Amino acid sequence: MYFRQFFEPDHAAMSYLLADTATGQAVAIDPRPDPCQALLLSALLAERGFDLGFILLTHAHTDPGNSLPDLYPGAQVIVGRGGRSLPGQRAVTHGEQLPVGQEWIRVIATPGHTACSVSYLWQDRVFCGDALELGGCSQAGDSDCDPGRLYDSVLNQLFMLPDETLVFPGHDFHGRTVSTIGEERRRNPFFLPHSRDRFVSRYRT
Repeated sequence: MYFRQFFEPDHAAMSYLLADTATGQAVAIDPRPDPCQALLLSALLAERGFDLGFILLTHAHTDPGNSLPDLYPGAQVIVGRGGRSLPGQRAVTHGEQLPVGQEWIRVIATPGHTACSVSYLWQDRVFCGDALELGGCSQAGDSDCDPGRLYDSVLNQLFMLPDETLVFPGHDFHGRTVSTIGEERRRNPFFLPHSRDRFVSRYRT
């Protein structure tokens, strides 16, 4: 398998490219709807001989990926169920499996930052978007942001994964591009040290 991480400094945004090298099937996770990044990613796909089948969005705000099909023709945009989606997009639910060549990516529903937030589990790593910030906690994403559901998603979904699972976030604000579930469970100061009510109260202040 092929794995590449991208950093977009203007928004401290992280995006990812995964591919099954045996079949050439590839997916992009959270690529920004930006022509410059699209040119870079398309050039990399062509150089490696990969075919981009899916664009996986961990969440969507004002732009629910409506410009992505133009930037990546032929790739299907995947979004979480429960939020805004457009015709032609595929809304997925918790537990669905998405094929990538001979591999599978599992959808984990992690609502809270937005109602449609999902994470994607592939092999030993999880791509969590803004559901979990490394060593911190994402800020309110939209009017549908629900801190109680965010707390539940992190504790009951992400923190239930094995300790050694690698955590790849949607943003890098502090020079950290990867962590592990075990480290976040033990050291993240926003979740386990606090009750759900305390977390919600602190989040809203």
